Amino acid sequence: MTRTSFTPDRRMFLAGTTATLFVPAFALAEAVDLNLFVGTYSSDSAKGIYPLTYTAATDSWSLGSAMPAIENVSFGAYSPVSKHYYLLNEKDDGRIGVYDQSWTQSYEVSSQGAAPCYAAVDPTGGYLAVANYSSGNIVVFKIGAEGGLEQPPVNRQNTGSGPNKDRQEGPHAHWVQFHGDHIYSVDLATDQILGYSFDAASGQVGEAFVAYHAPGGAGPRHLAFHPDGVHAFLVTELSSVVIVLKKTENGRFEAVQTISPLPEGYTGESFCAHITLNAAADRLYVSNRGHNSIAVFDVASDGRLNLRQISPTLGNWPRFFALYEAQKRLVVAHQRSNDLVVFAVNDDGTLTPKDQKIDVSIPVFIGAVA
Repeated sequence: MTRTSFTPDRRMFLAGTTATLFVPAFALAEAVDLNLFVGTYSSDSAKGIYPLTYTAATDSWSLGSAMPAIENVSFGAYSPVSKHYYLLNEKDDGRIGVYDQSWTQSYEVSSQGAAPCYAAVDPTGGYLAVANYSSGNIVVFKIGAEGGLEQPPVNRQNTGSGPNKDRQEGPHAHWVQFHGDHIYSVDLATDQILGYSFDAASGQVGEAFVAYHAPGGAGPRHLAFHPDGVHAFLVTELSSVVIVLKKTENGRFEAVQTISPLPEGYTGESFCAHITLNAAADRLYVSNRGHNSIAVFDVASDGRLNLRQISPTLGNWPRFFALYEAQKRLVVAHQRSNDLVVFAVNDDGTLTPKDQKIDVSIPVFIGAVA
């Protein structure tokens, strides 16, 4: 384990009060300033993570100086109990950096796999789950009293492949999340949602079962749960569709609708990336890399979707986006055009460009400062 200290502008980083790293829509109750950071893939032009602030009074954004020692932050999570950040370093020898609220690195541990790409903290704040993309496994750590990750973690390795020989040659865990008394993971290569029973009191994690099997070659990427506890929305990277799921029994799902987030008749190359449901659960947002757009769906009471808008994102390769409903803003991170683009969220959920762009190299994640 290593320990490194940084001294960023505390006014910029510590003024926020949000409890979750990626700021779900319901986390912000009033139109206030935002204190965020942008994770990048480190390169000659991208130097780690960058502070990003939004000032509501002037409707303006400001990008601060980089913290270059925090590398390749493809995703992260925050525990309001331990008051620590858990930031993923997405490299072949995957690492998890543990940072306190002054951005001092307390620990760095192995992710027990290659290319970690998604992290989640359970509702008790006591466990961290990480999806390792290249090695196709998830790990679950118990978070210690001082924020450390106790060893050894529970490791669940998936096996198998899919029909797309270029992208599905072996298991690729792309998403993981706690939900009720289960942990769920999404595997892009095996076209599966995997479920694992989970007991927060004991830390017991069950063996994997197939909660849903997408059509062969679909390449599922991310999942969003409806707050009704019954429905979920699965976005696929390779087939570029959204699949509406309904819980059946024993933690499993069945498909009730499949809908495209792309224009009818579109034949160009495009790969879905991120998916977000708003607080009222009546709007769903999906990003399209290649078509470079965000699709906005109406969500009916039975979970079914109706396409309301396809909004160009005005950049290239919208890998990640973040929704801030109190500010009525949505911010898109473009991995290939090296910028963030800001949209106003209208009363009907549709998006309107704000003519605000923030230049930053290879942005792949936007997190909130606690």
